[in-house]
This record gives sequence, structure tokens and C-alpha cells, in this order.
Amino acid sequence: MANERECSSGSCDVETQAGSCSSAASTCPCGTDCGGDPIECAAGMWMGAFCQAMKQVQVELLKVKIQKAWGSKMEKAADAVVEAAGVQWQTMLAQAQAKSGFREKLRSLWSESR
Repeated sequence: MANERECSSGSCDVETQAGSCSSAASTCPCGTDCGGDPIECAAGMWMGAFCQAMKQVQVELLKVKIQKAWGSKMEKAADAVVEAAGVQWQTMLAQAQAKSGFREKLRSLWSESR
């Protein structure tokens, strides 16, 4: 089955695991060549769901281990990102305010009567 090969190679394409199999379709949206057979289509979707669940478990396990190994450094890195992004955001606001003020002054100058 195609999904079994994809899953064992580590490249599950879980984005294509939804949909229905029409009898006219030769390749099912579930990633198998089911030829319109709903059982083959369902089997393909189950294999895709298995791959998706397996990946989710792997991500959750890695998150815990990464937090344990590098948590304090990651916290400091997150603080640095928030600090830098905050400075960038304030700079963007100041630039937007300066542009707005300039435009307002121009509007006022041009709308004055002679």
C-alpha cells in the first residue's frame, strides 16, 4: 500500500488523507490506487491517520526532551525575541506616526485658503 511505504520512509503526506473515493477515480484522495474501492480507500485513510498520529506523538515526546535539555536557554532566547520584536514594533509605530503627521501637515497646508 502506498501509505505504508510513505510512512516507513518517514515522509507521510498527511495533508492528502481526507476526501472520498469516487468509483470513477483511479487514484483516491487518500493516496492509494483504490480504483473506487471504498475498503481500499478507508484502509489508505487509516494508514494516513496512523502516520499523522505517530508524528504527533514524536513531536510531543521531543518537545518534553527539548524543554528538559535546553529549556533555560530557550527561555532566554524567547525573551531576546520578544525584546527585539518589541523594539521593531515600536519603531514601526513611530514611523507610521511620523508619516501620518507629515501627511496631516501637508493636508492642512494645501487646504488653507490663500
